[in-house]
Amino acid sequence: MTLIGLLFIVFYFIIFIYTIDKISRGKFEYIVLYICTCLPIYTTLQAQAFKIFNNEIVVTIIKLSKDIIFVYAFMIFLFGKNIHLFKRSFKFSLVDKLILIFSFLVTIYALIPLGEADIFSKLIYAKNLYIISITYLIGRNIEIDKMFFNKIKKTLKYLILSITFFLCFEFIFSTHFHTIIDFSNYNNIINEIDPQGNFGLSWSFESQGSSPRYAAFFADPLELSASLLLLTSLLIYNFWNNKNNMNYFLLFLVGIAFVLSFSRGAIVACILIILFGFLLNKQYKILILIFTTFFLSTLSLIYFGSEEIRYLIIDTLKFENTSSLGHLIEWIEGILSILENPLGIGLAMSGNASGVDQAIKIGGENQFLIFGVQMGVLSVIIYSLILFFIIKRSYQVYLKSSNFIKQISFIVCCTKFGLLLPLLTANAELYLFVSLTTWFFAGYVESRYTELKFEKNKSLY
Repeated sequence: MTLIGLLFIVFYFIIFIYTIDKISRGKFEYIVLYICTCLPIYTTLQAQAFKIFNNEIVVTIIKLSKDIIFVYAFMIFLFGKNIHLFKRSFKFSLVDKLILIFSFLVTIYALIPLGEADIFSKLIYAKNLYIISITYLIGRNIEIDKMFFNKIKKTLKYLILSITFFLCFEFIFSTHFHTIIDFSNYNNIINEIDPQGNFGLSWSFESQGSSPRYAAFFADPLELSASLLLLTSLLIYNFWNNKNNMNYFLLFLVGIAFVLSFSRGAIVACILIILFGFLLNKQYKILILIFTTFFLSTLSLIYFGSEEIRYLIIDTLKFENTSSLGHLIEWIEGILSILENPLGIGLAMSGNASGVDQAIKIGGENQFLIFGVQMGVLSVIIYSLILFFIIKRSYQVYLKSSNFIKQISFIVCCTKFGLLLPLLTANAELYLFVSLTTWFFAGYVESRYTELKFEKNKSLY
């Protein structure tokens, strides 16, 4: 395992240096290559490094490397061009303005003396949110050609194969990769999180009845299952437009990954993505057939299925399942906090992100409520509007574009739509791979939307 850990570390820093070099040359689009290759292994890499070197400094270096690459890209974007920053002309779209307002709100709440969290924790939390804005900004201001997008697609396909390999290894040997790399020890010492659950990791690594849920090299099964939504959107588009054997095979592998990571929210979200894809393509007859089949199948499982399946469905719907009940309690805490403090109680006071002290946090199982608890109702409205307009505009670009731009807009539209469910049940913006990839491409799609809008207005004269 030491050799495998060293290979992971070497791979990570090769991609890191390669990306830094490309950014230095003005090729900002390569940051998405770093996101797709390095962020899936980002957390488990830290655990492996800690196991090998038994030194927190190495872990800190890996953590800082992520921040360095985004800050470096941002600084090069601002000051690395021939035209002076203050002499450039910027045209802000509605989504741009909303993201700027949200970032300004984060800054205000990071600096004002509100809440029990210390200023250092607030700044760490704010930094994580700034990375989202930076990623969107870079996507908003770059050009992508077909060759580069094909490189990203190939990378994502290799990612699917790697995920499946690790999951099959875990399933065959009935052990978690996280157990092998002493992830619980890393969590205990570095993050001060005690081991939980029957597998000595956390409760997210098991489902009802103590059945194991696997995460491959992602931080946990919930992050893996949410990340599969992006890969599903990619494969669905490929499947509809190029029905070759490889696409069938990759869809089959993603299906296996969903089963072995087993997150009910992500599985339902995957189904919603498929249905949403049919809706985008106006396949209404197929939608009616699917809804009818699903309704009849659910009734059949409830009345004729095994007791275990019946109880799983009924307990989930009634929120009597342990996981569902946990979500409900966290939601109630968050809602009550927002009602009592509509302007928020301060940054780093909710959720599970780094910088949040779990002893003082309120709520944490809903991304919208997490923002609402910390920064008030206004932050929830702004964040919701950002997601709404990204989905809407991605759909509009999808209808009016062709080739790889059409595919990118489809992926953004479907993935952001599918992620709405995980956002309701988890601090899903922590899932760095799927979160930052979709924010990057959302920025790119927004730039295509503004171009189409300009061309439309120009044609009126």
